[in-house]
Amino acid sequence: MLYIFAGFPRNTLNAGGVQHAVETVLELAILEHDPAVQYRKEGVFADGSEEMLYPIEYRMSEICIRDGITWDWFPENWCFGNGVTVHKTTANYDYKTVVHGTDLGLDAFLRKHGPTPLADLKMSREQSRHEGWQKYAARWLPGTCPKESHEVYLTWLITTHALAPFAYDAIRELIEVDTPADRTLYEDRHFSPTRRYTNVVS
Repeated sequence: MLYIFAGFPRNTLNAGGVQHAVETVLELAILEHDPAVQYRKEGVFADGSEEMLYPIEYRMSEICIRDGITWDWFPENWCFGNGVTVHKTTANYDYKTVVHGTDLGLDAFLRKHGPTPLADLKMSREQSRHEGWQKYAARWLPGTCPKESHEVYLTWLITTHALAPFAYDAIRELIEVDTPADRTLYEDRHFSPTRRYTNVVS
């Protein structure tokens, strides 16, 4: 089963560190590591084929949903891999300079309207609503896509069986709550530099 959480783990565990925590330190679940199994948005497939083994089961964390990230945030043919993944999406909010009250740049305005005293014009900076941004914004729940350049971190893991409620809560806390990990139970390679989920108000 696929579990999706918001953010890079707050305690700076990386994907290998989360795997170590879940399987060895906390003994909460067995992760799916079989390379012959592919978890895609459309279902669970045999590797390298279009043979669907069974429908995908998933759970989105409440923080993801609160911030506008639902199952529809993932485009068609999205592949989740297996084990643990820490994913990053970067979205650049592009701007263009236009003559205020129009969607025309200065050159385009002058071509259309002819000679115009520059003192009569006011320039403004507006978002360039190109097709790529529109498709990206449509992946979010209405009104939730940030109107600025941003990064989205998500951490997901795939287990061989559904998690018991206590195990889910423990993993959610491991990833989404700023609870320090006991470093005596981990190696340095289990940690990465601090990163933040920029769509969550800290």
